[in-house]
Amino acid sequence: MAEKFSFEDFEKGLMLAGFITPSSITELREVACLQEYEKSLKKQESQTYFKRAVLAAEIVEQLHTEPSLGKVKFQKLVYLCEHIAEMGLEERYDKQAAGPFDNKFMHSIGKEFRKQKWFNIEKLQNDNYTRYIFTPLEKHQNYKSYYNSYFSDMNERIQYVIELFRKERTEFTELAATVFACFVELQKQSPIVEKSALINTFYDWAESKKRFTIEDVLSSFEWLRKKRLIKHSAL
Repeated sequence: MAEKFSFEDFEKGLMLAGFITPSSITELREVACLQEYEKSLKKQESQTYFKRAVLAAEIVEQLHTEPSLGKVKFQKLVYLCEHIAEMGLEERYDKQAAGPFDNKFMHSIGKEFRKQKWFNIEKLQNDNYTRYIFTPLEKHQNYKSYYNSYFSDMNERIQYVIELFRKERTEFTELAATVFACFVELQKQSPIVEKSALINTFYDWAESKKRFTIEDVLSSFEWLRKKRLIKHSAL
């Protein structure tokens, strides 16, 4: 049975939303508590964003001289390193053609890098080929103190992931990150992930994933397992 709301409930909602002026001390306190709560959420969101930017800066600092570091590879390494660092941000990622993607963060990180004077991300167009260049700016080392504060306990694991993918091509990284994301999704449903479920989830991800063969998917899974990025018995 649906819960019924009174006119008083409706008025209170309008009051808390700021459409009606509080008419008592109690209501003023309720509004103040709500505003304080919303303020704390915004502060927490801002802190989380900056922490993510710091982790992203570490990835760029380590790999910006590698020819293989482009926009897609950068995105996938941010996703993998955030997961390894146990930041609990999986719900922010959508299923995009190139794998797990946080649209809001990825479209703002270049601006944040420039604001902090850490890195510049430049898009170079050559005929039908697009390449992204990551260039250190004058204060690019300033992120390091934040990184040491946030991720000292996780640094060894983060560096392990960065080194695993240092020389790998974009397509290899995209495949691995997508297989990893599929595995994480399935493991939330059951601790035992079946081969058929992994394959189906992978191909349901996006039409573009059909360019990878079943052997590609299983080989990537086995690589992730052997490299200890996922803990699971062989499929």
